[in-house]
Amino acid sequence: MNDKLKQIGNIAKNKTWVSFLHENHPYSLLHWSIAGVYQEPKDVWLLQDEMTFETQEFATLDEALEWMAKHMERITEIL
Repeated sequence: MNDKLKQIGNIAKNKTWVSFLHENHPYSLLHWSIAGVYQEPKDVWLLQDEMTFETQEFATLDEALEWMAKHMERITEIL
């Protein structure tokens, strides 16, 4: 795993979210959990495109980082 992905993983673990640029396009990786009277419990990591608000769900942070390593090789900045 490259240095940028390690940084993203460490920040996400400490703050539960991190924003970054991939090919000058903004994304966020964030932890999302819901529980309540009318909601199903949910505990996932979301990778969100900040322009379209489309998301991908991952069961663990490691799964999200593995996917990013394969599909997002050009992370230029961590915001």
